[in-house]
Amino acid sequence: MIKRTSQVKFSKVNSVGISSVVQIGDTQELCPKVKVLAVQRTISLFYGYEAENLDAKEFEVYYEPIPLMLPERSVRTAFYHEKPVIKVSSIHVEGVSSSSVYQIGSTCRMNGVARVKHIRELFSNDESPQNSQMDLLAHMMVI
Repeated sequence: MIKRTSQVKFSKVNSVGISSVVQIGDTQELCPKVKVLAVQRTISLFYGYEAENLDAKEFEVYYEPIPLMLPERSVRTAFYHEKPVIKVSSIHVEGVSSSSVYQIGSTCRMNGVARVKHIRELFSNDESPQNSQMDLLAHMMVI
């Protein structure tokens, strides 16, 4: 790793979420990983057991093997840094989420994995919400 110094006068991160990293300084390796089940419904009606008994066929995104990167090839390189300092006045980050990294510094190796399954249960265009919760399930479609 080529050593350079990072100088940041001001940094603001508004939100850091699910398996994410804010790293100030150098590190050898970062490996954030997350599995997310996102359920969206027309009406906020959740039973609490949506993630129970995850079937491998229905949720294969969690079980598929991750493709391996190609092996590193030897490439002859030469670097010359006229100024070994990276200077930044200010950085504003709105959000860091789902196995992402915001770093001021250097990293040798990074391997982030985010596996997300979205389920949307919405009313079809020709239907409108009913008054009864039992009727709601009959009028929802899964897309």
